[in-house]
Amino acid sequence: MSTNSASAPSQRRSPSPSVYTIHLPAGLVLPYLILIRIINALTINTFFQADEYWQSLEPAHKLVYGYGYLTWEWREGLRSILHPLIFASTYYLNELIGLGDLGVVLLPKIAQGLIAAIGEWYLYQFVYRVTKNEVISRGALLLSVVSAFNWYCITRTFSNSLELTLTTMALAYWPWELNVPWNGLKKSLLCAAVSCIVRPTNGLIWVFVGVSFLFKHHWPQNLKFAWFSFVIGSVVVGANALLDRWYYGQWSMPILKFMKFNVTSSLSKFYGVAPWHFHITQSLPIILMLYTPFFLYGCTKYSFHNMKSLLIFVIGSFSCIDHKEFRFIYPLQPILLLVTAYGFYHWNLHHPHSLKYISTGIILINTLISLFFTQIHEKGVIDVIDYLRSDPDVQSIGFLTPCHSTPWQSYIHNPDIETWFLTCEPPLHLLGQENATSLVETYMDESDIFYEDPKQVIRFETAWMRLISSTRNPGFWKSVLLSWGRDLLFRDK
Repeated sequence: MSTNSASAPSQRRSPSPSVYTIHLPAGLVLPYLILIRIINALTINTFFQADEYWQSLEPAHKLVYGYGYLTWEWREGLRSILHPLIFASTYYLNELIGLGDLGVVLLPKIAQGLIAAIGEWYLYQFVYRVTKNEVISRGALLLSVVSAFNWYCITRTFSNSLELTLTTMALAYWPWELNVPWNGLKKSLLCAAVSCIVRPTNGLIWVFVGVSFLFKHHWPQNLKFAWFSFVIGSVVVGANALLDRWYYGQWSMPILKFMKFNVTSSLSKFYGVAPWHFHITQSLPIILMLYTPFFLYGCTKYSFHNMKSLLIFVIGSFSCIDHKEFRFIYPLQPILLLVTAYGFYHWNLHHPHSLKYISTGIILINTLISLFFTQIHEKGVIDVIDYLRSDPDVQSIGFLTPCHSTPWQSYIHNPDIETWFLTCEPPLHLLGQENATSLVETYMDESDIFYEDPKQVIRFETAWMRLISSTRNPGFWKSVLLSWGRDLLFRDK
């Protein structure tokens, strides 16, 4: 894809007075981003989704401290240890500097704040690489910084947040012009390969981008590109295989198991099924929020068809998967913000006075949305764990809640407290069965059985025996019956 489009400003220029650009010297942008995102990370006091803790911090905590809970994905080898190792390093650092319980909670947040800031710095590089326009580049950066969804999600320890940063870096290094800077391409391929290890579905982006490269260039360049892709991909996959061999104690290929469960089998339906248009009617409006009109306007003005085709291809591919979440298309945000910034830029050319009021209103409303979702919505989940971890009299806790409703030992950080909860493991025994699709719809996990009639489960032994006989670990539940936790936590499903 060439950036020499007639409708794309091609000359480098200093930021013009505009309400949607960042007026900072270039050397101060990254330090400010780091400061902003660390503050962002440290001030989030709410719960979003379980993976923030259970797929990153909890495995890291167990690796370093020797206790914690590993979900079925880790017992079955669906996850690579690469992402949790980032947070394991913060726990090792905590042991060196002696921050104690405080460091266990705060240092992973700071690490994720740094990752987010680096990603936004590369967002600026990516947009400038494509548009050659300083105003649009800084505008995209500002849109990212004041995005309500980013303030809510980007500094949380999801694998999708790291995937977003790696994707942005790869896009920034990618040779969008016909003249190929091979050193930059190698860096792009490296970042892309690592992002695919972190989230295998990220490969959808790079399949499209790679094929587009082949169509745009001639055979000598294509052969060189294929060779670099093979070598860098092989090195990354090989290094990660050694890493997972060290962690699991045996050779394992998590990426294949991940794809088998989440893409090629029907068991992913166990975690919910969304309509085909979910990402169009819900994910995009949630991620963009108040930017949505300018994104749509930018689509009508933005001439780089490859970018829009990439969005259509990836969103269309994810729409074919039954289980859908907002976070799945999060790595597309750099392109979404590029098009949105382009929309703001063109609106400013024709309606400069109205944009001042619109931008001010967007920033104010985004601030209110951010405050609500980071300080109020689902705050009780974190508050109750803060209370329990600070009460010296707590000896055991039972969580009669939907599974993984709270952080675990990565937040409690106390091996002396006995803890248990209702699990919600999928019916892995159905993998490969022809009638798995129908059976998974009627399958009930421990949490389902409890919530079918919680009063009966609590009051009557017959209901308890039904629960015990249906679980995969009846011995555990018998021990639960004999030793109820001192504190029982309930939550409406």
